[in-house]
Amino acid sequence: MSVRDIDLDPDKAFGIGFPLNYNRETYGFFKTNYSYYEQIQDNIKNLLLTKVGERPAIPEFGCRLSEIVFEQNEPSILKPQVEESIKEALDLFLPFVSLVKTELIENGHTLNILAKFSTEFNDEIIVSLDMPGADFSEY
Repeated sequence: MSVRDIDLDPDKAFGIGFPLNYNRETYGFFKTNYSYYEQIQDNIKNLLLTKVGERPAIPEFGCRLSEIVFEQNEPSILKPQVEESIKEALDLFLPFVSLVKTELIENGHTLNILAKFSTEFNDEIIVSLDMPGADFSEY
């Protein structure tokens, strides 16, 4: 059965949603994703928000974004490092997902990363990392 067949069948689930939420009345045991779009968003978030070495069984799983946390807050300097970290993680664990565009926005002492992804399985653009109130209409 192909990804498209599963996506078109409302009774077929792709996997467990992220973050893990226990709610027996609503979901059963864990929230389940029934669309490819939701599942790939959760997979990207899980990969990028996991530090390399954090998972005991798969120590190489994750992304090196956390290593950039204490760097100087200069979007123009950090953008290549952020993009390289994301692409490295995607190439290793989600090779069918491509980084389309990133934008780093300085917000006081915080650096927000806006990232868009695409996948070979469908034509939708996947927005995974974002900040509250971000406007993606022209992004």
